[in-house]
Amino acid sequence: MSDFVINPIDIGKRVRQLRLKQNKTQCYYADTLYISPSYLALIESGKRLPTIEVLIHISKVADVTLDYLVYGDDTNMDSIQKTFDRLRATYSDNDIKNALRLTEYYLELINNKE
Repeated sequence: MSDFVINPIDIGKRVRQLRLKQNKTQCYYADTLYISPSYLALIESGKRLPTIEVLIHISKVADVTLDYLVYGDDTNMDSIQKTFDRLRATYSDNDIKNALRLTEYYLELINNKE
């Protein structure tokens, strides 16, 4: 059991990096997570360890695994695959097909410009 040390400072750094990567303010990100901005600030500074519910919500919002948030290890799945999995769980097959058609059209436009 001593091999599994949960470090709130490291978790806070990862949460902050994920938030900044998405270019979100603490207030906006906290609203997305249904927590107060002050609680998010405490998490990011490593002064509070987030609850499992908050960790799960962060992992979904940021498209990372819980392993990454807690231990910094994200070898199981890359973020693109995680994003696709989240989208598949959120939207209907028809919505996904329409989005893929739009994406394909957009990529063709880009390729034709070059």
